[in-house]
Amino acid sequence: MAAVQRLPLPPAASPQLSRGNPGTSRDAPAPICRYWKSGHCSRKPCWFLHGDPAAPAARKKRNNTWVNTSSQIASPCPTTTNAAVPSVPPPTTTNRHAEQDEQAPPPPKRGCHAQEQEEEPGGGGGAWCAGEGIRGVARLEGHAKAITGVAVPEGSGTLFSGSLDGTVRAWDCGTGKCVHVAPAHEGEVGRLIAMGPWVLVGVRGAVKALHTVSGKELQLRLPAGVQITTLLAEDDERLFAGAEDGAIYIWRLDREHQRFDEVAALAGHDGHAVASLAQGKGALYSGSADGGIKVWDLESRRCIFSFAGHVSVITALLCWDRFLLSSSDDGTVKVWRSKPDHGNDDLELEVHYTHKEEGQRVVSMDGTHDADKKPVLLVARGDGVVRVYDLPSFKRRGQIRCDGEVTAMSLRTPGMVFTGDESGEVRVAKWVPAGGCSS
Repeated sequence: MAAVQRLPLPPAASPQLSRGNPGTSRDAPAPICRYWKSGHCSRKPCWFLHGDPAAPAARKKRNNTWVNTSSQIASPCPTTTNAAVPSVPPPTTTNRHAEQDEQAPPPPKRGCHAQEQEEEPGGGGGAWCAGEGIRGVARLEGHAKAITGVAVPEGSGTLFSGSLDGTVRAWDCGTGKCVHVAPAHEGEVGRLIAMGPWVLVGVRGAVKALHTVSGKELQLRLPAGVQITTLLAEDDERLFAGAEDGAIYIWRLDREHQRFDEVAALAGHDGHAVASLAQGKGALYSGSADGGIKVWDLESRRCIFSFAGHVSVITALLCWDRFLLSSSDDGTVKVWRSKPDHGNDDLELEVHYTHKEEGQRVVSMDGTHDADKKPVLLVARGDGVVRVYDLPSFKRRGQIRCDGEVTAMSLRTPGMVFTGDESGEVRVAKWVPAGGCSS
C-alpha cells in the first residue's frame, strides 16, 4: 500500500495518535512505544522504548471502546451525547465464535413513535425483532418495490420513505399511517435522506430538496441522465451525492437563504459507481463498486489516498473514533487504523480487524448507541437479517428480520432504527434500557 502524507485518518484528533510533541528537543528522552503499551507492537526493530523505567506500574492500556467523535452517530437522547462508555475487551476470533449460540436482539429505531404491537402480523414486536435492549415497534407497508431511503427530518413528526417504485411516502409517526404519497416524476428514487428540516431525494439528473417547515422546494441539477446512488449529509452543512458515473457532487447549505450552493464535483473512481460515503474530520471517504476506497481532503477537494479495500462493492463506510469501518458484498466488515509511521509525515492504513458474516453478503452497515449509551454496530446481511453487535468486541446481541434483503437503513433519529427492504416494507424498532420495558 502506497504511503501518503498527512492522511486525515483517524478522523478524530487524539493525543494517542501523535508521534510525540513537535516542540520536543532532540535531547529529550525517547518516547515510550504506545503500541507496546497496548500489547501489540510488531515493529522489528521498534524506534521507541519498550519499557518505562520511571514508572513501569503506571503504564495503562489504550481504551478499546469505540466512540464516534467525528460524525453524527445517534445517542440515546440529546442530553447524553457525550456520555462515557464503559470499556469492552478488543475483538477476538474466540469471542466471536463463542457468541453464535446467544440470542440476538435487534437494533434501535430512529423515527416514528407508532404504538408498539405485540403480534407479528400487525406490525409490532413479535419474532422479527429479538434481543435484550431492542424492541420492534411497527411494520409499514405500501411501497411496491425496494426501499431506497428512510428518514425523519429534524423537528418533524413525519417519517419519509423513498422507493424504486418512483414514490415518496409520508407516514405519521404517532399512528404509523401513510398520510401522503408523492410521485417522483423522474422515475426511481435512487436515495432519500434528511438534513436538518430538509428531505433530500436523489433521482435521475437531480437532487430534490423539500423544507418540511417552510414548504420550500428546490431542485439541485446534475448532468443529464446521471443517477444518484448515495447521499450523505453528516454535518448538516454540506451535502454529498455519489453517482453511478463515479463522480461525487458537493453543495453547501445556506440556512439564511434556504438554498444549496454548488461547491464542486469530484472525479476519481474511473467510471465505477460511488456506492458509499462517510465524512471524517476534514476528510471525505468514498467507496466504489470495484471495492476501492478513496480519501478526499475537504479543504483542497483533492484525493489524497486510494487503496483496494475489498474484492467487491463497498456497501457502507463509517468513521468511528480513530477507526474507519468498511463493509462489502464480499461478506466482511473491516476495521482500518493508521499504521506506525515510516517517517515524520507518512502514514498508511492497515486492517486492524476483519469480521466475517459466514456465507452471507454484507449489504449495509451503520453504528449508534443503545439506551444504555453503549456503542453498537448494525450489519445487514443478504438474507434479510440485520445483526446487532457490541463494539468493539463484535459480540452478537440481537437481530432484526426483514422481508427480503435490506436496501435502506437509518439510525440518525436518537433511540430508533429504521430498515427498508426489497419487498417495499419499512420496519421500525427502538432501543430500551437493558432489563427494562419501553414506555
